[in-house]
Amino acid sequence: MRAIQNLAQLTLDEFLNVGDTAIDGTIKRGDVTRFLASRVGDTGKVLAFSDNKKEIDDVATSLFLSGLHDRVDIISQDFTAILAHLDPTHPIGAAMFQVDAETDQTALLNTIKSLLMGLKDHGMLLILTNDATDITELESYAKALPANAYGVQKLSDLLSNETALLIQRL
Repeated sequence: MRAIQNLAQLTLDEFLNVGDTAIDGTIKRGDVTRFLASRVGDTGKVLAFSDNKKEIDDVATSLFLSGLHDRVDIISQDFTAILAHLDPTHPIGAAMFQVDAETDQTALLNTIKSLLMGLKDHGMLLILTNDATDITELESYAKALPANAYGVQKLSDLLSNETALLIQRL
């Protein structure tokens, strides 16, 4: 069986196009950054955020070795700085976040509220976590979004509790 992250990325892959702007809000191991960079093509751009020097160094090396470094701007700030780096003339195709118990849910929710307005039609936000309780505040917000403007799905592995929350602008 595929991991929840892989299933969520398959869904995202249907809507992320070459030339899109994508965001990795939480670099972590860099797998999401590489995934997004491989999808946006040479004409797209990924903005990847982390305030952790080791994460930045590791993903920069990985991107260089995989030939994807020209497609990614690594920004040495946490996800709360995303809005300062967006160009309003380039709607966001996708934004992904890897969330854990240490993530400030209120800061994440505030960032996501603003990002929703910048999504292109059929653009998608994807939030991944290894513990569904890490995104309860965000899940409550997503449930209240207008159904005529957004689609919301939750994928969960009942054994591992790995969860993905997908929010798509219709």
